[in-house]
Amino acid sequence: MPRRPGASRLAPVALLAAALVACDTPANAPLPPAAPASAPLALASNGNGNAWANGQVDEPSTLDLIEADAESGAIDRNNAARYREYALLSPDKLPAKYRSTAIGKDGTESMRQTALAWRSLSAQTRKEINDLRANGFGQLKDSLVTTHFILHYTTQTDWGVPAIDADASGVPDYVEEAGKAFERSWQREIVELGYPAPKQVALGEKFHVYFRDIKFYGYCVPENVVLEQTAPVPAGTATAWIVIENDFRGFLPNDVDVTGNEPLRLGALRVTIAHEFMHALQFNMNVFAPSGWLFESHATWAEDQVYDEVNDWRWYLRGFFARPDLPIFNRFIYGAAFYQHHLSETYGLDVPRRIWLATRQVPPDEAVRREAYGAQGWEPFTGFGPVQYTLGIEDFASNAPSIVPRATLRLRTTHAAYPVSVDVPASTNKVANLAPWGLGANAIEFLPAAGGTTLRLTFDGTDGAAWRAIAIGTRANGTTASWPITLDAGSAGNVTVAGLGTQYVKVALVALIADRPGAAVPFRYGATLQ
Repeated sequence: MPRRPGASRLAPVALLAAALVACDTPANAPLPPAAPASAPLALASNGNGNAWANGQVDEPSTLDLIEADAESGAIDRNNAARYREYALLSPDKLPAKYRSTAIGKDGTESMRQTALAWRSLSAQTRKEINDLRANGFGQLKDSLVTTHFILHYTTQTDWGVPAIDADASGVPDYVEEAGKAFERSWQREIVELGYPAPKQVALGEKFHVYFRDIKFYGYCVPENVVLEQTAPVPAGTATAWIVIENDFRGFLPNDVDVTGNEPLRLGALRVTIAHEFMHALQFNMNVFAPSGWLFESHATWAEDQVYDEVNDWRWYLRGFFARPDLPIFNRFIYGAAFYQHHLSETYGLDVPRRIWLATRQVPPDEAVRREAYGAQGWEPFTGFGPVQYTLGIEDFASNAPSIVPRATLRLRTTHAAYPVSVDVPASTNKVANLAPWGLGANAIEFLPAAGGTTLRLTFDGTDGAAWRAIAIGTRANGTTASWPITLDAGSAGNVTVAGLGTQYVKVALVALIADRPGAAVPFRYGATLQ
């Protein structure tokens, strides 16, 4: 790998100066469309990585706090942009209410919102952001050059990368490993999976990366945004650069960083690089795709495509499985990589790339439906119900056990006494019924009990929704069997499962809505044991 320790000392400042001047010129970008008011918000939209480590919401990250106020209108567009930049480059400038000790996953979506709103920001705000970036990254005086990348770093101050240099090359091992990880990500994501190269690389430039001390794994910044079309949907491209955490001290462990105290946190480093580099490729497909869910679930999916052995992404599954009732596109955005894996394993490894290209013609949810399910509409989503209940994707079936606890789907309830007759009522303004939305699901488990082994399940969903219901039996060895429940025109049906307590240790009823319409739709179910 070519390397030039200490070379190109002016590169960070020169690069940013040129990029930031250019950013004022073509910034004809409209603001991204707002999400429909009827849709629930995705959980922890900016992704407090530690928030879900124990299956519960913890302290939000700085960007979580800022984005919540930006969305509610509590702060205006200029202050939102300034505070986002402070959160990443100068936290001491933040108002006290936005300061947080929590470690977050990714600052990319916040940087994208700033980039798309760039022309609408005041000249004073733009100058402050430009100065913060140029002055901050200008402190990185050393660099490593690889085939496609220039990595800027220092071993001094709080921004310093670990100084370990076991091969006495003059370049810290951490930076050398990062260079290898970026080239591996290039090979896998561009050469093997067919994604377009970052825009500036396609124009003959190298891609710039910066290491600094942040409370996020990393982030990718779009610049020089170009709006190429407004219809049928907004679409356009942007150049990009990446910032990576300088040492990952205090971040969660994974299957490579088993203790979390390794001198070089190579597992976290590698998957962060795969994740952030995919964002750069997304920006050259459609930086306007109005879905943080699509950006982040797909980039988290890419982590496992490049570094299957690390499995850092499993930390986010608890958040995803905590709300199976919500629409798939409104669930925890990083854990939603589970759904991306289901799509690529079921419908082909190229489906996620095709979905991204399709966002230039249709909205992101329609791109998923069109490229994964085709003429069948949302009907194939029915297959995801058993998959999420059984953790039925290849990564869980074939890999060695992960040190990260296996996430389990949040159950509606468990029954061990019969007969059962339950009406799930409509939600009220004060109490949510947690019934399925469109493209959401509920799971109810039934356990063995004295008095019989033949379980009869009944289901009746509110008319007018695309209800689907499946019974799933789990054997003692963990394998499963399933039985689709035939529903009549009134969304009612039943199924009988023999062997509860003999062949099966439990039986689940999974009810879902295989279409977009529907908000917390009431239903009723019952069970008898003979």
